Amino acid sequence: MSAVQPPIRPRTRSLISLVVVAGAVAAMSACVFGFRGEVEFADEANLVGLDTVQLQLPATELVVTGEGARTFLDWQGSWVSLGGTGNDAVTSARKASLIWETWGAVGRLSAELPVEIRDITSLDHLDVQTAGYMAHEIIGTGDVFVSGIDAYVSVDLDGGSVEILGGTEQLRISTARGDVQLSTSAAVNVYSGIGTVTVNAEAGRDLIIDTVGTVTVNLADVDDLDLDIEGAGEIVVQLDTAKHVGAGSYRRAIGAATHTVQIRSGGGGVELGMLVLPEP
Repeated sequence: MSAVQPPIRPRTRSLISLVVVAGAVAAMSACVFGFRGEVEFADEANLVGLDTVQLQLPATELVVTGEGARTFLDWQGSWVSLGGTGNDAVTSARKASLIWETWGAVGRLSAELPVEIRDITSLDHLDVQTAGYMAHEIIGTGDVFVSGIDAYVSVDLDGGSVEILGGTEQLRISTARGDVQLSTSAAVNVYSGIGTVTVNAEAGRDLIIDTVGTVTVNLADVDDLDLDIEGAGEIVVQLDTAKHVGAGSYRRAIGAATHTVQIRSGGGGVELGMLVLPEP
């Protein structure tokens, strides 16, 4: 493993605000916290020689933006902590950091929080700019928005909603609870413990969806489909190559049936429709 690169914070800014502490927060510690401290940060890492980026993060709102031939990973965000004074709150927030490590062709950005601040410090938000041609694996909790990444994207959340725009290889999403919205040309594999799923499929690829909730799939290519729907509530299929209204299950092969559309909605309604792509 290559040497761990400690976080360099070239641009930071501290903010202090007075907060009213709820009983749930006070119960986390014997101390009473009345101030909220925020530390903004920004940093970067070299992506040369890598093919996969891992983001292993605590609960936060995450925005990941891919740009074609970018050779650096840039990130900006803020840590928020509580304290008995404003200075105490900022001091605690400054103890938190994001660490960049590399193993061969894999780079990982992860959080480091000392034990004494874990219950009072959170990553308020994180914005990441990265290379669109590299695979990305995201692990954490909280809402995730991804755009501009053509390569493989994996999102594995303890909870949180996911929205992804773009992609040409494969999108794999797993969240314990949360809505999923995808607009992509990639193959799709989605699991949500509970939540609505919407997929705008811009190309003929395999789509695997498993959730407890409403599923809407709009398809641009409907000539070679293997439609497999089970455990649904109401089913409405309005495709150029197939029409159906029913409930429960629906199975049909269209053309050579080379692209699987498998949906398990746990009693939620399922709707399949046409996706009209804009003129090139």
